[in-house]
Amino acid sequence: MTAPARFCYTIYQGATFRRGFRWCTAPYPTKVHCGKLVRADTGAPVPDADLVPVDLASCKARMQLRSEVLSADVLLELTTENGRIDLSAGNGWIKFVLDAATTSGIPYGDQPPEKWSQAIGQLEIVHPNDDVTRVAEISWSVEPEGTR
Repeated sequence: MTAPARFCYTIYQGATFRRGFRWCTAPYPTKVHCGKLVRADTGAPVPDADLVPVDLASCKARMQLRSEVLSADVLLELTTENGRIDLSAGNGWIKFVLDAATTSGIPYGDQPPEKWSQAIGQLEIVHPNDDVTRVAEISWSVEPEGTR
């Protein structure tokens, strides 16, 4: 199993959030270095021609944002079922969508779970055969809304 990718996303409270990434495989181990995908063994850039998008047809996705990975309190849930994760673009694309009402409703502050400004989430893909792959770990931050 490949280690999950790591991302950092910022939610601007009150604004629509649309962000995502393309899940691909390569015929050799890779890693992200300075924001670029490189070969893990040589550090050479990975050419686009070596990347194969993962087939996400019939898959589901889920992620729970928590103040800490082991916290019992779920701050925000994103799933394909609730429309906050979108796999429909195909070609390996995983997209996150939070409408303005959802981001506006995030209780901003530093007292989770009542108010939060930082969270961690682990993205899991559930395949049609019920295998589960942890694809990414994402650090989330919230910037408060001044225009209301």
